[in-house]
Amino acid sequence: MSRIRLWVGCALVACAGAAQADTADWPFSEGWPGGGRYSPLTEIHRGNVADLEVAWTYRHSDQREGPFPTRTNKGTAFEATPIVVDGRLIFTTPYNRVIALDPETGAELWTYDPQLDLSRMYANMIISRGVAYWRDRRRTGPCTRRVLLTTLDARLIALDAATGTPCPDFGNEGTVNLLEGIEPLADPWEYNLTSPGTVVRNAIVVGSSIADTIRPEAPPGDVRAFDVRTGKILWTFHTIPHEGEPGFESWENGSERRVGGVNVWSTITADVGRGWVFLPVSTPSPDFYGGDRPGSNLYSDSVVALEARTGKLLWHFQTVHHDLWDYDLAAPPILVRARRDGRTIDAVAQATKHGFVFVLDRTTGEPLFPVEEVPFPASDIPGEKTSPTQPIPLAPPPLTRQTLSEDDLYAPTPGHREACREALGKLRNEGLFTPPSVEGSVLYPYSAGGANWSGAGYDPTRGWLYIPVNNLAHVIRLKKISASIENDDAQPMRGGLRGIWFALTGRGTGHRYWLSPLNGRTLLAHEGVPCNKPPWGSLVALDLNAGEIRWTAPSTSGIDGLPGLAGFGPPLVTAGGLVFHAGTPELRLRAHDSDTGALITTFDLPAGLHAGPISYKLRRDGKQFLVIAPGGHVGLESRLGDYVIAYTLPD
Repeated sequence: MSRIRLWVGCALVACAGAAQADTADWPFSEGWPGGGRYSPLTEIHRGNVADLEVAWTYRHSDQREGPFPTRTNKGTAFEATPIVVDGRLIFTTPYNRVIALDPETGAELWTYDPQLDLSRMYANMIISRGVAYWRDRRRTGPCTRRVLLTTLDARLIALDAATGTPCPDFGNEGTVNLLEGIEPLADPWEYNLTSPGTVVRNAIVVGSSIADTIRPEAPPGDVRAFDVRTGKILWTFHTIPHEGEPGFESWENGSERRVGGVNVWSTITADVGRGWVFLPVSTPSPDFYGGDRPGSNLYSDSVVALEARTGKLLWHFQTVHHDLWDYDLAAPPILVRARRDGRTIDAVAQATKHGFVFVLDRTTGEPLFPVEEVPFPASDIPGEKTSPTQPIPLAPPPLTRQTLSEDDLYAPTPGHREACREALGKLRNEGLFTPPSVEGSVLYPYSAGGANWSGAGYDPTRGWLYIPVNNLAHVIRLKKISASIENDDAQPMRGGLRGIWFALTGRGTGHRYWLSPLNGRTLLAHEGVPCNKPPWGSLVALDLNAGEIRWTAPSTSGIDGLPGLAGFGPPLVTAGGLVFHAGTPELRLRAHDSDTGALITTFDLPAGLHAGPISYKLRRDGKQFLVIAPGGHVGLESRLGDYVIAYTLPD
């Protein structure tokens, strides 16, 4: 079986039956078009994983610390999961440089530099999470195998996979300007791309990363598809529906004209057999105040299925109505198969920041487990109209706790517990979906999860998901501000220090309420130690067939006596019975037994690992490799990194 036939076959049947593969590439950042970060290789397994040795190391040098107060927007984080195709390991640096290495030796084969403007500010950190790949099966020659790069400054670039040179027949000498057609757009810094596009047949589908808390009239989160050969636009899907489109009625009082965001900044996944894509859609602007956008606000916080050839809406499922909690869908949807009522059903599993996993029929979007609309508290902010109910799945159970009482407070010392008890008593705290307030509300789980962009790993042979989960609480405080959407003060916000000042104070944003300056969104903690009991980060194994949690393991072994720290890092699941996971301030890659969650071994890291580990084997007589890319700007010393490290078993 050839490498190409193996991964295409796995894409169509979710890799079931590929467990004894002789060779395997890693052609998508999520492993396969449908996600899941699964390797069918078995050479590295429970019994020998502790014997892995470093085969080679490569360093790219694209890293820098951002200056205060623009550290977040001008600092780097290396978060790119490499792909392995055509005998090349290809990844992006935070500066959007594309680098191709020999996957067996680490030797550099080619590089491409899009000349990103590093002097300006971007909506998030300076990051790039990888590239996409396309192969022309009708022709041979230059640019018949392409690497597709999306950049922070909103370009889509096609490169020859063999040489790294731009493909002249794509767009304008290899480049498409993704800012064209995006309106309104007060300042290009608000509109970036951090995740790779998704290739389905001859189309590449792209989303966007938007500064969605700056002003109501943020850029729209339109999802678009382009022809991979020519760069011509094929279709646009309006995530905020236009008049006459389905879902338009969910934006009341004409609010669809005043609101932006509702973008797809995470990874879009695909069913290549059906020719469908699945969008994990984000929140409207702004995150914590919705008085100027009444209604349920489709297609925010929704899994949306589209026909990849035309952009036709097939179905949608909204996980949060009228989001006021920043519970956007950060995790990629994963194509799975689940047994229900004696049948095996093609499905989509969507993990959420508020700690749920929605399992949806892939054809219809209907939940495979019952979902009830449950009443939740109303907002006390004048003009805010919370949704009276929210969708709650009866199974699987929540991945983490969702209510915080005095009994749940962490007590390393009596003084810590008492300080936390006093702080909690002053806050609005009515459990999940407590609305933001002026006095301060408990947001639990916090806005980084539950599940975040780390997503989940999926073992198709047993139907289990492996999900990194955070368990912390935020305090959300709003402040009434003088500017409103009708005021002349609602001027477009610009970058630089003026933009930072507006972001802190709300001046000029056009919002009626804004996060309270400096302490509008803070951890519920005392002297830097969280108030809720640990573990604050876990790896959870979820049986999709039974809808039950099989095991939960802390995400760290313990630093200064604190087990299970929160973090961000995609897992890798292998047919060798392993789950690899990292991403926390404890700088170690952990290998767990996929059956039991038991920790088998760890590997020290030079920096935080926010990129997903990958595994591949290029020849039948070759070795299985495990590759990681540390540099995610986490750790007790907040160390930056620029490493690509390959491990193999000794001869």
